Amino acid sequence: MADDINSLEILDAVEEGDMVHLTALIVAGVNVNACDDTGWTALMMSAQAGRADMVRVLIAGGADVNAADELGVTVLMAASSGGFGDIVQTLIAEKADIHARDHRGTTALMWASTEGRSEVVRTLLDAGADVNARGESGYTALMDASGKGHADVVRMLVEAFADVDAYDKNHLTALMLATMMGHADVVRVLIDAGADVDMRGDGGYTALMEASSSGRADIVDLLREAGASG
Repeated sequence: MADDINSLEILDAVEEGDMVHLTALIVAGVNVNACDDTGWTALMMSAQAGRADMVRVLIAGGADVNAADELGVTVLMAASSGGFGDIVQTLIAEKADIHARDHRGTTALMWASTEGRSEVVRTLLDAGADVNARGESGYTALMDASGKGHADVVRMLVEAFADVDAYDKNHLTALMLATMMGHADVVRVLIDAGADVDMRGDGGYTALMEASSSGRADIVDLLREAGASG
């Protein structure tokens, strides 16, 4: 096995996108799990860059599919955030932990939902990802997608039985977050899914109050049509 200093060459090969050099290093016995000072491995870098070819070669060479950096970010999270569905499928097939969490309690499903990666969200849900897992602040994947305005992902999560009335540490629900950010299409999806339109966050504010104060007449109409009274 090559020593750790020389093993860092494998990170350079990935960064440079040099498949020939990468393959040669693996054949030479370089440590495929060598990492930089933040804990990133060649496999993590390849997954983040969307290099499915490098991912396959590294895994075949013994790369750890559950490697995580100093913040707990895993290979699967890197691929999920980037929306690289083929890599996500490969990692899941190689037993990557779909329930792993980073230092904020964020899962791969939350990463994908935040970025609106609908294909990856579907893959993770089909693989058994916990749709109602909560991060450190109490956020769920549904809250992440709702606040970012990813209506297609919100619809997928709702269909997978996400709790539409779950709330974070500030008692904010997905509906409130969508309203605050002005995402009328998401508000409609959540209302159709049965979200409680009269739930109150810290300070007693409801989604209707938020929509009214921010001048979002379209959302006010949606909420009133759904029976909002507060």
